[in-house]
Amino acid sequence: MSRTRPNRRSRVAALVLLLAATSAVCALPVAAAPVDGAGSGAANGSAAASEPRIVELYPNPTTPENRGEYLVVSLPERGNWSLSDGYYDADLPANASGTVTLSMAPNRTAAILGESAEPSRNRESGATDAPEIRRLTDHFPLSASGDRIELRRNGSPVDVVAYDRAREGYRWRASWGEWRPRGYAPRSPRRTAGANVTPFVLPDSPEPPVEPLRGADDRLFVAGYTLTSERVADALAAAADRGVRVRVLLEGSPVGGFSARSARLLDRLAAAGVEVRILDGEVERFRFHHPKYAVADDRAVVLTENWKPSGTGGRSNRGWGVVAEPSGRAAPTDGTVADDLAALFAADFEARDARPWPAFRADAEFHEGGRANGSYPTRFDAPPKPATANVTVLTAPGNAADRIVARVDAADERVLAVAPRVGGPDDRIVRALRRAADRGVDVHLLLSDAWYDREANRNLSETLADEPIAVDLAEPRGRFGKVHAKGLVVDDAAVVGSLNWNPSAETSNREVLLAVEDESVADFYARAYAADWRGGGVFLPVTLLGGLGVALAGAAAVARREVAFG
Repeated sequence: MSRTRPNRRSRVAALVLLLAATSAVCALPVAAAPVDGAGSGAANGSAAASEPRIVELYPNPTTPENRGEYLVVSLPERGNWSLSDGYYDADLPANASGTVTLSMAPNRTAAILGESAEPSRNRESGATDAPEIRRLTDHFPLSASGDRIELRRNGSPVDVVAYDRAREGYRWRASWGEWRPRGYAPRSPRRTAGANVTPFVLPDSPEPPVEPLRGADDRLFVAGYTLTSERVADALAAAADRGVRVRVLLEGSPVGGFSARSARLLDRLAAAGVEVRILDGEVERFRFHHPKYAVADDRAVVLTENWKPSGTGGRSNRGWGVVAEPSGRAAPTDGTVADDLAALFAADFEARDARPWPAFRADAEFHEGGRANGSYPTRFDAPPKPATANVTVLTAPGNAADRIVARVDAADERVLAVAPRVGGPDDRIVRALRRAADRGVDVHLLLSDAWYDREANRNLSETLADEPIAVDLAEPRGRFGKVHAKGLVVDDAAVVGSLNWNPSAETSNREVLLAVEDESVADFYARAYAADWRGGGVFLPVTLLGGLGVALAGAAAVARREVAFG
């Protein structure tokens, strides 16, 4: 059994301070990647299959007393093989060769592997590449708090893997070079050509995110962090009543606690035939399920805002959103943005950590919370006609931060960034903004001036004051309540989605974004951005506004190249 195991995340989220409730979503630390060992590059997955190596570790399963923990080794031939961690030594079975799973409790390990969502590891599936499970007759526990394991031959190390901490339910594999929770697999960005895209901003346009829900005929999937909007619940219940397949997936432990208002709405939805699940299983693949998107037949809605009155209800937050649907120009085999998000939704909804609402409700605690009732003017209507654009779905963990950084590093002319707060001047996306500014790109970063963000954001602005990047705090001046948008305009592309700019969101949360490659869409957001920046008393240079801004100023448009995220 493991010598120590980390505490599970507490559900007493209602006790979290309001400051934490409105700050960036955080993640638990993840163990360091294993290091290369003596005479082997196996720890980074680069070794040939014929070389002896440690290929997988599972030190901290969810079983009682961690029974069934295991490691997998690759042995090119039979020999005098052993394991050592400096405290314990264990001889491997004399006839062991090939890929072998080693455990002190083989039956329990077999059950764990049989429950795995990965077919190649599932002995019950009949897969021919499932490794043989062999019993370790010597006592050899794997430490959840960190260990250094040597694979030896004739007493000499041939491979070493060291790690700092193993989160409960996480595996490490040499081919991954990282720890992953059971059931999680990275996604590659998928680019959809020629989609019709309608951008909008909140609180100005609260109808675009809900109208597709009201019109669904076949499928309606809503993914979110929280859901407290009655009009969204009305649309979902009405869709279920007319025979639409309706599913909802939410976070089980949002910062500040699960609201009683949300619980009442979900009770109503469940009674109406909506299948509701909550990400709150025994081992969670994500620190938080934080995306905000919907699939309504062949239309996709991606937002920076939650399904609540202050967000999609248009009663407080400055947010960005996109509706994407087929244009009729793409080949039928190309798929749609909605299809891509539907596949992502299915993978998350059907995973082991997605609990049915009745099961979650039975042992959850709920709290009462405030309700937004603001009223704000409409100044930025969505374009009358959708733009035809190339669209890429980005997700975290996995590819979102990498693609954003790469695109900012390739920016030619402008980067307009908006976020409630960031992870400091050394956050990887902020560093990319600073690099772009250093090479002469016009870079602006607009942050929240809400009371709980103000000090940190002012400190960041002061820290970067001597650099060419422009940083300021938004002053709503009656146009919205606070900045909650997480978006970018990079040359003629725009990125809209749920990703907060901090390490936990980038590596541990489920996040969803759309990257839209179109000048008119980018300029729509740039126009709103410029007005928000002006609201703070500072005017953006006209060149940053692209086509719309230049037209307003009566100057010639500046040509910029189309960019690609896929």
